[in-house]
Amino acid sequence: MDFKTNKFNKGELVQYFRLPLETLGIVKGHDGGKVEVQWILWPDNVRPHHGWFPMYKIRRVEKAS
Repeated sequence: MDFKTNKFNKGELVQYFRLPLETLGIVKGHDGGKVEVQWILWPDNVRPHHGWFPMYKIRRVEKAS
């Protein structure tokens, strides 16, 4: 089975897949299956300001059209 993985470029805006409306982050790096994210907006009850996340838990912010 062939499939392409998503590549995240430095500076892209991303959201955490379970809390899309409450999160916003900037990609700082990409290494294999992990993405380093600096979070700008995150719910108050959990406080990860930055860190490495599995690629499948991150999604790009959709462009407004």
